[in-house]
Amino acid sequence: MRWLKFLPLVFFFLLATSVPFAKQWRQDPTGSAKGGIEGLVIDQVGMPIAQARVQACNTMYGGCASTISEPSGSYRIEGLVAGRYSIWAEARMHTSEWTPVIVVEEGQMTRHDIQLRREIPTMSVRPPTVP
Repeated sequence: MRWLKFLPLVFFFLLATSVPFAKQWRQDPTGSAKGGIEGLVIDQVGMPIAQARVQACNTMYGGCASTISEPSGSYRIEGLVAGRYSIWAEARMHTSEWTPVIVVEEGQMTRHDIQLRREIPTMSVRPPTVP
């Protein structure tokens, strides 16, 4: 029972040493130089798509970063930890596109162009019925 008086001290020590470690892990789990992904978002005929949302998610550590493409169709996501990423791209009036694996190297930008297909609106027309 005498050891119970040291319990708050042990708890405080564990808490004080774990918080800085958890903060460091969240910021950069590998301690490596940052890289990124850049490229163009285009349609099926090669025209640039502006305002497309491009999202990169780290498949090992979790966490996502996203950006919006420029009027030229270019996009750039910087500050990514080296590793494997999945890419999701979507734009208004276009189909979305998912790329399961893109590898980002330390201190380098990885090039990945994305092609989205334009959705063609369709109408269904009913023939007139004859009574």
